[in-house]
Amino acid sequence: MQDKKLNNIDEEILDKIIAVAYKDAPVTDRIRIYLLTKKNPEVKKILNEYRQTAGNVKKIPLEECPDSVIKSLETKTGKENKSFIIKPAYAFAITVLILSTLVFVLLNQNKEKEQVYSKAEIENAELQVKTSLAILNKVFKKTENLIREDILPKRVGKPVHKSLSIINEVLIGG
Repeated sequence: MQDKKLNNIDEEILDKIIAVAYKDAPVTDRIRIYLLTKKNPEVKKILNEYRQTAGNVKKIPLEECPDSVIKSLETKTGKENKSFIIKPAYAFAITVLILSTLVFVLLNQNKEKEQVYSKAEIENAELQVKTSLAILNKVFKKTENLIREDILPKRVGKPVHKSLSIINEVLIGG
């Protein structure tokens, strides 16, 4: 009988009725469905049925992970509930952000003062910039190599692999 009722209602309208019943619909759809329920008692009945179902779904209690599984994981990992932070990545990102901000500020300060520089001063500044950029390039390459070769495989990859292995072992029951 429900199928015959649903055949008379467009699928798009039915989706909106369900969204309204679960309180997920935008205000425009709520108003549209409200007006439609005033005109069509069949729509009103379907909306009430879905609202009742939504209420029943919300009454279902959430299940938590059993304490025995949590304790098993804590004993196998030897750690309690701790968060994992990749500190080198944050440090690198903050360093790049600070350097970018510094360069931006320095460039904007120079625009306010229009000074005339001699050719020797310009050449000296250019040489200093090239030297600074070469030093920065070396530092960034060393940092990249350190992150790629040491930090990611040893300090990130191994703990993640170990954690996944433990989770698989617990879930499979091995």
